[in-house]
Amino acid sequence: MPDVVTIREAVARARSDGLPVSEYTLRRWVRTGVVPIRRAGAKQLLFYPNLVSYLRCEGGGDVQPIQAETGVRSLQRWG
Repeated sequence: MPDVVTIREAVARARSDGLPVSEYTLRRWVRTGVVPIRRAGAKQLLFYPNLVSYLRCEGGGDVQPIQAETGVRSLQRWG
């Protein structure tokens, strides 16, 4: 299988590899820049291993850990 695929081909290949991702979600990730693409005319081509590494959180997860607050916060009075 080629590693450079269209979005629709990437979704089909991901599903066959056991990685559930919808076409809508992948297009949103492309639009926000999470998954890089190259345009070839009207086609959007992506490097499939980039998608796999993103889904497996190989570069770290996209959810940042919650920082515990220390100290005392002042309360604001309304009125």
